[in-house]
Amino acid sequence: METSVTVPRASRGYWIFQAAGWTAYLGYVLTFYFIFAPRPYHPADIVSIVFFCTVAPILLTHGLRTWMYAHEWRKLREWQRKTREGVAALVMGVVVTAAVGVANGVPRGRIWIPIDGMGWMLFAYVMAFGSWLWTYDAIYERRSRAALESLARDAQLRALRGQLNPHFLFNSLNAVRSLISENPQRAISMVTGISDILRYSLASDRRNTVPFADELAVIDEYIAVERERFESRLDMEKHIEASVLSALVPPMLVQTLVENAVKHGVATRPEGGFVRLEAVPRNGRVKIVVTNSGKFSPDPGNGGFGLQNATERLRLMYGSDASLVLKGDGDSTTAELTLPLETQA
Repeated sequence: METSVTVPRASRGYWIFQAAGWTAYLGYVLTFYFIFAPRPYHPADIVSIVFFCTVAPILLTHGLRTWMYAHEWRKLREWQRKTREGVAALVMGVVVTAAVGVANGVPRGRIWIPIDGMGWMLFAYVMAFGSWLWTYDAIYERRSRAALESLARDAQLRALRGQLNPHFLFNSLNAVRSLISENPQRAISMVTGISDILRYSLASDRRNTVPFADELAVIDEYIAVERERFESRLDMEKHIEASVLSALVPPMLVQTLVENAVKHGVATRPEGGFVRLEAVPRNGRVKIVVTNSGKFSPDPGNGGFGLQNATERLRLMYGSDASLVLKGDGDSTTAELTLPLETQA
């Protein structure tokens, strides 16, 4: 059974391209007509030029687009597709040139355009249709590459986000295990907090960004979990400007910075320490700073996995428009995250 091929709907940009391109071609033909055509100018010539340089080419090329999709030219090898496109340009050029000759001959009772004039007209139409096909191909290939890159980037982002759940869960379960025998009630409280954090992580897994206020809520849950383990050894400070609460941030990214501050900073000090979270707007961007007691030293077992994950996500999502910088200052470590200040529409 044959499978029908769906022809995608032409975009607004496609129609703008059509109108602009053939209007430019019309201007080119009219210029040569007014320079070289004998006077007085015949009104039928003007009407014919306008029709055969705009309406007819748009109808023909749009019909060709439908034909190319219906017959799946994109699945052909390049030389096969290019051959068909060359033949199509030639056929359309011949058809339009012949139609121009007939249309201009009817008012005069004879075809009056000289042979060499018809030859140059055919050449101009073939070049015009060929240019249309070349440009259409170039735009199609560019958009296809962009779509593939977008799909690959989204897949990689999903994979990176998916890695955070087992990473966080592994760390948290180790903490719960150590408390089960020492203080079962606190272990139960930790499990409840962990479930809330994972629920947030799973709910936001399909979103590239979330409001910063949502990220702060899960950070509070995380700190509550860790306080069950560290008690008074963990001191959390927050200095957040209200204007950045609606800023969009990658989910679980700031939480990862706080988690690393606790695990690689506070947890390594017998006396514990502090974690300070600051967020301020600055020149159309949002700056988020996480500072913790203790010199940062990635665990050899994971190689600073969370920070590597965060850096790669930023690169995929923002390119050079975002940054994550780590700074050591004696007994404290600072992670500075800068993102474009974007909010929900």
